[in-house]
Amino acid sequence: MTLRATRDGARINGKTAMGFEMRGAFVKREENKAAWESEVEFAEMARVLKALAAELGQDTSAAIDELAHHGLGAALAVLAGQADTDVEADYLRRRAQSRIMASGLQ
Repeated sequence: MTLRATRDGARINGKTAMGFEMRGAFVKREENKAAWESEVEFAEMARVLKALAAELGQDTSAAIDELAHHGLGAALAVLAGQADTDVEADYLRRRAQSRIMASGLQ
C-alpha cells in the first residue's frame, strides 16, 4: 500500500482517499454555515434597530448607516444621542421580544 499526497488530496494505490474529500466538504460546509449565521445576525440587528428607532420616534436611516459602517455600538450611540433613555437596555429588550415572536413561544 502506497500513500502519496497530491494537489487534489491523498492517493492510496492510485485512488483518492475518501477521508480527505470528506474533510474538505465538512470544512466548506462549516464555513458556509458560519457566513449564513453572520448574515442572519446582522439582519436581526438591523431589524431590531429599525424597530427601536421607530419606537423612539427617530429617523431609522442614521442608525442603519452607522450599523453598516461602524457596528452596533456606533448605531446605539446615534440613537442614544437623540434619546433620554437607556438605549442599550431598550435594544436588548426589543431583541428578546423579536426572538420570542420568531420562535412562536408567546
